[in-house]
Amino acid sequence: MAITAKYIVLCDEIRVENNGKLMLLGVYTPDMSVPQLPFVIPSLTFFIALESDRPGNVQVRFAIQLLDSGRSIAEGMGAVGFPKPGLGIMPVQLRNLPLQSAGTYVFSLTLEGQRDPITHSFNVILAPPQQVGMMPGMMQR
Repeated sequence: MAITAKYIVLCDEIRVENNGKLMLLGVYTPDMSVPQLPFVIPSLTFFIALESDRPGNVQVRFAIQLLDSGRSIAEGMGAVGFPKPGLGIMPVQLRNLPLQSAGTYVFSLTLEGQRDPITHSFNVILAPPQQVGMMPGMMQR
């Protein structure tokens, strides 16, 4: 079974509407800004679209690593099913993901029977919240 990645979208979470459509909330484009470090991301979801040349179920493993150190911050396993050849959707949602430092992180997805993992990288940037102040030319009473 040959499986290829069509795309991966990083977002906070995914919801399903009454009509079956998916809503991706809090899409990162492409960097993630955090107000402080260390920081815990309450919910982080990788929306993964895969394409298979035949039907079947495939076991998967995933990991997220900080690129500079190679330190793993999350790991897991699961399965993806393809009822027929074509597109299959696989959301991977992580809760309370701890980030200790800024830098480039790599999400890797290893599929059973395939040698090379599918990867997606993203940057975590420290961006303290902006102070709310007066605009120039405004007078204080």
